[in-house]
Amino acid sequence: MPFRLPATEEKAQYVLSQFDRIARGYDLANDCISMGMHRLWKAKAVKLLLSGQSGGHYLDICCGTGDLALSLAERLKSGQVTGLDFSGNMLEVAKNREARHRAQNKSAVQLDWVKGDALNLPFQPALFDGAIVSFGLRNVSDYQKAIDEMARVVKPGGKVINLDLGKPEGLLFHPLFCFYFSQIVPLIGQVLQNDRAAYTYLPESKRNYPDPEGISELFVRAGLLNVQHIKLASGSVALTCGTVK
Repeated sequence: MPFRLPATEEKAQYVLSQFDRIARGYDLANDCISMGMHRLWKAKAVKLLLSGQSGGHYLDICCGTGDLALSLAERLKSGQVTGLDFSGNMLEVAKNREARHRAQNKSAVQLDWVKGDALNLPFQPALFDGAIVSFGLRNVSDYQKAIDEMARVVKPGGKVINLDLGKPEGLLFHPLFCFYFSQIVPLIGQVLQNDRAAYTYLPESKRNYPDPEGISELFVRAGLLNVQHIKLASGSVALTCGTVK
């Protein structure tokens, strides 16, 4: 029977169970699936989010195991980074990762890990200097609400960024990418995590996810200004950015 993502009202609990289950091996699987390229894409997103700033308070929603939040902290000389995720197991990995990071590097930047809902952020308006979501927007049940919430908690002039799958281009690359994502990625999940189901969900999550132009439109509807999207990896990954007015 072909895989079908649960209905919207059931999606949150289903996705939570998947990510809680694969948390410990998530980083290795990401490296293998993207051939390490996700680190470069995230570095580009972090650079765009900071835009030369060396201090401030930044939010990473759907932070997972904390790799991007830690990357933000490494690039700041002062300030605070808050990582939010609904998976307690993911946050436990993030906290352990931070402990190893602290043992190796001295940093003046405070890191906070918050268990919470991307659709109902537990923060006051205009608290953060910028907010980012990386390969997490596909997992929420209401894309617009998540972007609206990010815009709500960022100060005027701050950036909101989404890094996620895009629209692969090219007569050869497009079908190759689709085959790889739908057929090979679940096999990688089976080999590395003994969990084919969770890694079958990942390509399925792309089915109803908007293309980069659609995500840009959601940014505009959230009231963000200067909205742009940047194509990465032959269009298969998109970096969307907007500024809070």
